[in-house]
Amino acid sequence: MHYPGLDLSKSAWEVIATVSPPDDLVLESLIQSFGIPVKLIHESIGSVFGLSIGPLGEVKIAVPEAYAEEAKQLLQAELEKTDL
Repeated sequence: MHYPGLDLSKSAWEVIATVSPPDDLVLESLIQSFGIPVKLIHESIGSVFGLSIGPLGEVKIAVPEAYAEEAKQLLQAELEKTDL
């Protein structure tokens, strides 16, 4: 996806949430649906051993700093509606 005026390779990214699978994919889709670039950062050792629970299974959700406040507000609104 292309984001006019934003060079994703040079952008500073901010972690806005830490969640467990499969919530990471749900929130990634939500954020992307509002046109916000998003990265999912997995704990590498957890991936090696196939862990998807506990600290080694956690996934950090990051967005470019320019979008951080908007993305946090989206997540907060979603959390108020659901039990994610």
